[in-house]
Amino acid sequence: MPTTEMFWNQMAAYNAATFPVQALMVTAAGILTYLWFAKPHKANTLIKTFLSFAFAWNGIVFFLIFAPSPFSTFFGAPLFILLAILFAADIFAKKLAFGLPDLKWQRYITILWILLVFLYPLVGFALGHYYPRTILPVAPCPLTVFAIALVSAAIPKVDKKVYVLLLPWALMALPKCFGALNCYEDCILFGAGVYGLVMLVKNWRAIGKSGEMAQT
Repeated sequence: MPTTEMFWNQMAAYNAATFPVQALMVTAAGILTYLWFAKPHKANTLIKTFLSFAFAWNGIVFFLIFAPSPFSTFFGAPLFILLAILFAADIFAKKLAFGLPDLKWQRYITILWILLVFLYPLVGFALGHYYPRTILPVAPCPLTVFAIALVSAAIPKVDKKVYVLLLPWALMALPKCFGALNCYEDCILFGAGVYGLVMLVKNWRAIGKSGEMAQT
């Protein structure tokens, strides 16, 4: 694992070198969020395409180029690249159908997670992390929050493989809530992971039945 200084230096180098691409990705995420609210079913393919690109980008560019380490090489990069492949594959498999939750309280929580994704830099600013030593909304951690929010909202029409693979990265953020890497903003990531895990366990059978129906 990197030291605190190394971590924020890596984030600064990554942000400075890739800001135009990240700005385009944040804009795309904002537009897709609007489409998801307005016409969720019509946005399915576009969202999966975006998530596939964003996870592949982070897996290759962030982990392998700007934040190289044994952890990145053997866990971060493979995990994000695998998720990118699964999101791309689901464009054709269609196990995952994005939509708004039926229950009002779930809608509110989903909206909260998505808002927090876009507010990541402001939360970091409040914690004393100024650009470029900050976390932008399409970095690995907020991107995972974004994906968990969308996937958990789609229950029961989700791919269990995608859902399960999103959770380890989120739940591993727990040490940051206690000061690791001076990255308290990633408590958002851990909270989303806990929420995602609870929703997965609660709806495990319903998700399984939905998957069986999709195959018939």
